[in-house]
Amino acid sequence: MVLGSRSHVISHDIHKIDGRQDSLEVNVTGRSYGGKCQFLFIADGSSDILHQRIPLGEKLTLKNLQAQFEVSSTPIREALTRLTEDGLVRYYSNIGVNVIELSKQDLTELYQFMGDLDRLAILYSGNSPEHEQICKILEDNICYTLKLEEKAQQSPLSKEETEKWINYSDHFHLIFYDYCANSRLTLAAEKLRSQLTIFSNLYETQAESQHNIGQMHKQIFEAYKNGEITKAGDLMKQHLEDSLQYALSCL
Repeated sequence: MVLGSRSHVISHDIHKIDGRQDSLEVNVTGRSYGGKCQFLFIADGSSDILHQRIPLGEKLTLKNLQAQFEVSSTPIREALTRLTEDGLVRYYSNIGVNVIELSKQDLTELYQFMGDLDRLAILYSGNSPEHEQICKILEDNICYTLKLEEKAQQSPLSKEETEKWINYSDHFHLIFYDYCANSRLTLAAEKLRSQLTIFSNLYETQAESQHNIGQMHKQIFEAYKNGEITKAGDLMKQHLEDSLQYALSCL
């Protein structure tokens, strides 16, 4: 997979939107792996961390992982190296491998920097000759999330519907990277997005946050569609600052 390419972002999110869980879980890490055992561990491990079935700070031991996947230590070590590169686990000398822990300061820095990156993605994509196509994709995205919000007003969303809403919400941000034509910017964001996703998966299940996020996405879209690219970028940065408060409430 080539980071920053259009196929990267679109395939990442089409798999998510279609609910094909196996594709989603592997694509979250941004890489493809040879070897069935590595594939399974990366898929299961990243998903369990992102959805907090494996909690922050949890110690991962080779012995337990070998027993779970019934493989030797070599592929487990290689898979843990991949998860380390994705920022989901950390290796501590003479201690072992732990799922990352994020403090209030860590979250603040993460959301501030991601706000800057997302803003830049909007500004760079504003130079794309495919403005109408970008707006069409953004509009389709927003229409779907609004339909789910309207349904939620009548009855609670199912788990599957909530996951789809979250996936579309994430996709809204990635659309701008898809057209920013800057692989280094996309790579910088890719290295951080997994950590951010841990918390967005928690607070984006709440109806209030879904509504507020949806409204902000709509404002960003309207500004972008009208050619007010700088305003759209500033709104995106504000959006991440607002989302930080949701994330901090999950600590």
